[in-house]
Amino acid sequence: MSKEEMSLIYITDELAQKTAKLLHSFALRRPSEGVVYWFGIESGNKAVITTLVVPDADTESGAVRTSVEANARAISVIIGTPLVYVGQAHSHPSAYVRHSHVDDECTFAQFEGVISIVVPWFGKNGLNINECGVYRHIGGSFQRVKNVEEHLVILPAFADLRQCTAMEE
Repeated sequence: MSKEEMSLIYITDELAQKTAKLLHSFALRRPSEGVVYWFGIESGNKAVITTLVVPDADTESGAVRTSVEANARAISVIIGTPLVYVGQAHSHPSAYVRHSHVDDECTFAQFEGVISIVVPWFGKNGLNINECGVYRHIGGSFQRVKNVEEHLVILPAFADLRQCTAMEE
């Protein structure tokens, strides 16, 4: 699958930052990576993330792994809906955002075009796409993408364009 055939993925800034908060929640008791699955609607060569699902992940080792059962429960959330699995975000403990061999081998649902975002600092500092590692599954393995904007676009969740800045309650 060429880059032109892969979906351009859109996510709102609110869902991106909620992803980071969910990732950070894995590290609150002890330093641990986390994972959030991204589901959305795909049409032609575009996908829009609508739903975040946090699987029941094993984080005992500090890394994150999910069982077949945990992944089945995560997928069950979208059964009967038009949503599809688009990818995932997972966190790393430092600024190092390369896919490890565990990431390459154990990432859930590896198929052509799926996206994998690596968020630094356990997501504590939010999801700043310029600090993340962005990967697509291409030709049977995860490849880091160079031109992120050709793969992932973060949109504003809302825009208040009123000239009067005082919001009425």
